[in-house]
Amino acid sequence: MKKLILAGLLIPLIASSCEKNDRDIFLKVGTDFEFSFSDIELYDTSTHIIYFKNEYDEFKNLDQSTFTFLSDGDPIYSGSIWPGHSSSFPSGPFIMSPSMYGNYALRISSWSFDKPDIRNDSRIIQLLNQNSLLHSGLAISACTVEITGTQLVFRFTISNKDLSDLLIIDLNKTGPNLFHYFTNGLYIYDLANNEIFSSTIQHQVPDPWNGREMDWLSEIKSGNSMEFAINYPLNNPLATGEYNARFEFPGLSYQVEKDDLIQNGNRIWLGDITLKKHITID
Repeated sequence: MKKLILAGLLIPLIASSCEKNDRDIFLKVGTDFEFSFSDIELYDTSTHIIYFKNEYDEFKNLDQSTFTFLSDGDPIYSGSIWPGHSSSFPSGPFIMSPSMYGNYALRISSWSFDKPDIRNDSRIIQLLNQNSLLHSGLAISACTVEITGTQLVFRFTISNKDLSDLLIIDLNKTGPNLFHYFTNGLYIYDLANNEIFSSTIQHQVPDPWNGREMDWLSEIKSGNSMEFAINYPLNNPLATGEYNARFEFPGLSYQVEKDDLIQNGNRIWLGDITLKKHITID
């Protein structure tokens, strides 16, 4: 009889334990992976890259499926795991497979321009902040375009909004050709969304193509900013007027192994951020 009573007591305890574990899950990926906050190193909201404490070889080629962020067991939002070879893109958030960030990080991408961005749901931000996982990464601002004769000078500012000091690709160290291997550079569109300018700089492939050098990178301390300028040759003159500019500031990705992510206490910033801004050309 005592054994029966003990078994009866254990059943609700086990059920309660399973329920608690379900509430602890923050991210489900496919049918095989469930992650709690203790599995996560940090989440960079500037790139929507989630870094994990451990490595998972399966990240290199996830099956086409779905992922879901949760709060106390309830879904916040879901998205697709999308094959990189596909000629189409999903309508909402997605994780590209294979991951461009090796076996320790996943990026939540989106081609949707809906406002507000579902990836910045206040519940996710609050949960990340409560668990000391929220990192703000980089921001790009202060874009100006100046034209003198056959030269277009594009100036911009990169600011470190993160809690950590970061290492970023430094245009002044790589030079413009190698820098433009990592980015397509500047685009300018008229107000009807017709492209009237794109980068004219020939990119330089690294040697080896998948390698990296620490002397490409510069430290940007938390709260600090760096200013850059790129000179683009103009093949055709641009008329004065109002335009829209688009520029992607690049970081590294597959070139960085997990063990190399932190260098002398600074984190190598991964991913990219895009500036979209209305400009006036005088």
